[in-house]
Amino acid sequence: MIFNLELRNLDIQKITSNNTNKMQTSNFKLTTIAEIKTKYPFLTEDEKFDYFDEWEDEDFFLTAEENANFEGNFYLDLYEDKEKKWLAKLLNLPAKNIEEIRIEGIFINGNFYVSGSIINAEGDYGPYVFINGNVNCQSLLLGGANVEIKENVTAKEVVMTYYNHGNFNCSGSINSPVFIVTDHNTAFAERKNDLFYYNDRDEIDPKNECEYDDETDEEIISNELRKLLDNPLIETFEELERDLARGELVLKQNNPPAKTYEYWRERVLANYRDLKLVPKQFKTEELCNLALNITFHALPFVDQDLITSELCEKLVSKDGFAIQVIPDEFITEALCFKAAENGTMLRLIPEDYYSEELILLVFKNGKHQPDINDVPSQFITENLLVEYVKIGKGLWLDKACKATGIDKLQVLKQVIDSGIQYLDNIFGNHFSKETVEYAFSVYKNDEEWNKYVQKYKQKFERLEK
Repeated sequence: MIFNLELRNLDIQKITSNNTNKMQTSNFKLTTIAEIKTKYPFLTEDEKFDYFDEWEDEDFFLTAEENANFEGNFYLDLYEDKEKKWLAKLLNLPAKNIEEIRIEGIFINGNFYVSGSIINAEGDYGPYVFINGNVNCQSLLLGGANVEIKENVTAKEVVMTYYNHGNFNCSGSINSPVFIVTDHNTAFAERKNDLFYYNDRDEIDPKNECEYDDETDEEIISNELRKLLDNPLIETFEELERDLARGELVLKQNNPPAKTYEYWRERVLANYRDLKLVPKQFKTEELCNLALNITFHALPFVDQDLITSELCEKLVSKDGFAIQVIPDEFITEALCFKAAENGTMLRLIPEDYYSEELILLVFKNGKHQPDINDVPSQFITENLLVEYVKIGKGLWLDKACKATGIDKLQVLKQVIDSGIQYLDNIFGNHFSKETVEYAFSVYKNDEEWNKYVQKYKQKFERLEK
């Protein structure tokens, strides 16, 4: 790869972006991995360094050879499009240049002070990060990155690590009012957390334990944590993580700035799930409709007094899969048929409304192959199976016939009798000596018969052997 070698020693002297991403005395630069190995050989002794043995010597690290100070939020997700644009602005480079190179890690040979938060919002993966000193920031959020900090971490608010694809090792102390570890490979020498500590791989204070909610199938964070948060509507670690990923102040004691309607509108547009976190005074019908226009999945976060039969019908008419979020009191037989007409799955419709007509309508309009396994045995008849094979491939016909005692060959013969156009369904998925002989007896004089013989020539030849 040809690349401007001067970029290796590009110092960032003055970058501004609305006063939020301004480098002051950081002296960051891009350094090739070849140079990193030569200049800092101790890094190669870390087992997480090039853990998958995929790096090339001409790939890069973002490095600072001494203490670094950064104003704003510092993002670790350097593989993501949004963060690549942020990095291009940070380095004062065209975005195209950032797209052409790979930055595999971040190395700071000293202390790192960040006025905002350090954010690794991607849980599945992230860069290799080595900070050879102390870290001071607003909050530290770590997901899939491999992070090594050789001294102490001091955060004004929260240190949170989540998901087991990432690794974090702090050789010093974790100093923050709140420290949360959820299913993450996190190690540290000491900790000082005055307000709240939760680590699902360590002994947990009973009052800090989560409680499982059967209705939502979610782990609800303890009241001990919720009473510390500025937004009392946050109930799960995932919701807290979304706030931290935005670089928000989250603790009540730090008096976060007041939120406006426009703020919540922007959040809902970015993630419909954030409708759940909107305070009542801003949760207007307009905002709820905005979320519902994005997806019907926002309905559980809409206040009950805004849900009407008309709204439910509108959602189901747009997408039959919306039937799965409709409150029980609004589900009717007519609405179930509306869902079937607009594509859904039978398992999403309450069984009380099942009929052969409804089941076949679901099969005909479904976005996937009909699944006879969704049909309760009392609704499986010979006629239903005939229509099932005619509509699709009849993938689970054998299983359904064995379970109900219905003669499979009789079903297939009826499909054949229904018209020569159904021979594709038969020969494509239920080809046998018996079906061929019966189809021949019915259509041997039909001018289209030879078309099917030629189309399935290989199967016919195997049958003759």
